[in-house]
Amino acid sequence: MNEKNKGDIISLRRNQLIKAAYNVVGQKGYYDFTIRDIAQEAGMSTGLVHYYFKNKEDLLLNLLKEMNKNILSMLNGSICKSQDPREKLNIFMRQAFDLVTNEKYYSYLVLDFWTQVNKNDRMKRANVKLFKSYRDEVAAILKEGVAMGVFVEMDVVYTSAVIISMIQGLIIQYVIDNNAFPYDDHTRKLMVQVNDSVLKK
Repeated sequence: MNEKNKGDIISLRRNQLIKAAYNVVGQKGYYDFTIRDIAQEAGMSTGLVHYYFKNKEDLLLNLLKEMNKNILSMLNGSICKSQDPREKLNIFMRQAFDLVTNEKYYSYLVLDFWTQVNKNDRMKRANVKLFKSYRDEVAAILKEGVAMGVFVEMDVVYTSAVIISMIQGLIIQYVIDNNAFPYDDHTRKLMVQVNDSVLKK
């Protein structure tokens, strides 16, 4: 077997295990799963899981990184189709809100990962990187809109942090209590509010 084929197999198996971890941890939670659970979900032996990942922490960190990479790739793929910063901002918000309904376990996994930030430095760094990437994406859209004259002058660092806080705050409340409010209605209203605050009149 040549090196390319070997590398492809390693990548394939790692991806299979990460996908299995997504399903298992999404159902059982951060603390209540075992390596055996991951192996059974992936149709592999526990020995293979340990071959590709040193331990549970290594597997979970790779899961978080893969989730982040996939989300950012999806966002960038959609945003780059538009030349209008107003549309880009709405695409970002809509996709962030749709994750809750389109990705069954995503929000539960993220909440689980947040519980580790004061206990695990590697998990904290991964979460810091995730939130920075969200703020940077929004800040880039806002800067573009200001430069094009469609957004008002603003502190883009502050405004991007506020927008992410509003999005995440609404998502957290809904994930905790699906009956708290009509989710689609509230997400639409929040998007209108954000647009009203940044658009030039």
